[in-house]
Amino acid sequence: MKPHKIFYLLICSVLILFWTFPVLGVPKYTDKETALELARMLDKGNFDNRYTISSTYVQNDNIQDYYISVILSDGSSQKWYINQIYKWGRDDKLKLANNQSILFPDNNDSRFVVLDKNKFHRLALKANIYIKEYGTGDPLEGNQFRFRIKSFNLINPGEIAFGRNSAGSKYRYIIDLFNGISELLTYEDAYRLMKNKFLFYEQQQTAPTFERAYHVTKIVAHEKKVPEDGVSQFGIEILFDQAIQINGDHFPYEIYERIQYNKRTKTKKQEFVLDITLPNSEKKFEIAPIANLEYLYNISVVKNPKYSKRVLLRASFNPTVMDLPPVIYKNSDNSVFVSFFSLMDQTVLSRGMLLEAKKREEAEQSSAKDIRITKAIKKDSDFGRAFINAANAAKESDGITDLKLKQEKLITGIKLFEEAALYAETDDQLFSALTSRNQLRETYITAAIKVVNNKLGMDTLNKSEVSDAMLILDQAEAFTGNQQLMKKIDALREKVIAKQ
Repeated sequence: MKPHKIFYLLICSVLILFWTFPVLGVPKYTDKETALELARMLDKGNFDNRYTISSTYVQNDNIQDYYISVILSDGSSQKWYINQIYKWGRDDKLKLANNQSILFPDNNDSRFVVLDKNKFHRLALKANIYIKEYGTGDPLEGNQFRFRIKSFNLINPGEIAFGRNSAGSKYRYIIDLFNGISELLTYEDAYRLMKNKFLFYEQQQTAPTFERAYHVTKIVAHEKKVPEDGVSQFGIEILFDQAIQINGDHFPYEIYERIQYNKRTKTKKQEFVLDITLPNSEKKFEIAPIANLEYLYNISVVKNPKYSKRVLLRASFNPTVMDLPPVIYKNSDNSVFVSFFSLMDQTVLSRGMLLEAKKREEAEQSSAKDIRITKAIKKDSDFGRAFINAANAAKESDGITDLKLKQEKLITGIKLFEEAALYAETDDQLFSALTSRNQLRETYITAAIKVVNNKLGMDTLNKSEVSDAMLILDQAEAFTGNQQLMKKIDALREKVIAKQ
C-alpha cells in the first residue's frame, strides 16, 4: 500500500474515534430539574463584574437538553450553556448573589453545589482544628490527621501568584498550621471541609492533634537476635524530641528500584531502596547515619523533597535476602521501632513487589506580596462599625511608648479586626480586615522581641519574669509562619531560660 494511502487511513481512524467518543468535560446541557435550580441560583447574580442578572428562565433544545437564558441589567438577552457557566464560575466572571460561588464537583457532570463563602470564612476564623485527608498518590493515602490551626487568611481575589490546583481551580484561602505547613484551599476544598466537618472549634482536645513538628534526633541500630522458629530479627529505632501521637500504621513505606550513573567511571549502578515516611516530622540537624546493618546499607534520615514537614528513613538493601516487608510499631512515647526479618530459608524478592521509582520534586510554596486595600468603609453596617473600632484601636497603639501597654492595645486591635472579618459580606471586606489584622500582628511581634530583649538586659530573671517572657514569645510565635522569625523566637527562648 502506498504511504499516502496509509496516512489517509490513519487520519480517518482518528476522526472516527473523535466523533464516536465524546470529549470529556462539563456537558453543554442538563436535565430540567437541574436547570430550574440553576436558574434560581443565578438570579440576581453578577456577570463580568459589570452586569446584574435581572432575570433567568429555562429553555431546551429537545426533550432532555436544557440550558439557561438570562436577561442582564443592560437589557441584553443571552443563552448560557452549562459548560460556559462552569468556566465563568471558575474564572470569577460569574458570581452568585450573597457572596456565594457555584461549583461543579464532577468535571463530567452538570450537577452543581453552592458554596456560601461567608459561612465558610466565619467557620474558618473560629476554627482551631483542621483535619487533613490524604488522597491518591500520596504515601500517606487513606490517613486522616488532625492539625492545630495557627491562622486563616484569604488570598487577595486579584492575586495570581498562588496559581491553580491540578484540576484547574484557583487557590482562594490559606490555613497556616502550628507545625509550619500552609494549606492552600480552593472553593471545592472549602466546600468539602464544611461538608465533612473537617474544620471546627474544639475547646478541649478530644483526640491526638499535631501541633509542633516532631524533630528526629537519632537512629539506633539493633543487631540481629537469635533466630526463633527459623526467623531472625533486627531493627532500627527512630528517636524524636517529644512524645509522638501516632502509631506504626501511620508510617508507610515504599520500595523501588533506581539507577545511579557515575559520571567519573561512566558506569551505571542498580540499587533497591526502602523509604519509610515519618509524618509531621523534620530534620533540624545532621543525624549520624548507619553504614550497614545486615542486608541494609546507607541507612540515613533525609528530608522529603516533595512534602514539607515529612522526613524519610532511607536505606538501600539487597533484594535477594530481604524476605519479608518491615513491621513498624511505636515502642515508647518518643520513639518507633522498624523491625526487619530474615528467613533461614532465603528466597528472592519478586520484582513485582517493587514500586516504580517516583519523580521527586520540590513543592515549596512561594509567598505572595501583600496588597493593601484602601476602599471606603460604610459606617452604618456591622462590618463597618467593627472595622472602624479596630482601626481606632490600631491608631491608638501608635501613640503608646510603653511597650507592654502597646502590646495590650495591639492585641485588642487584632481581636477587633478578626471580629470585623466575621461580619464581612464580600471577599474585598474580608481581605481588608485580615490584611489589617496581619499588619498589627507584625507590629506586635516587633514589640514583643523588644520587650524580651529588654528583659535579657537584666542580670538575672526571677520565675515570674521568665514566665512572662515565655508567654510573650508564645503569643508572638502564634502570630507568624515566617521560619526566620520563628528561629529568632526560639533563640530568645533559650536565652531567657539561661537567665534563670
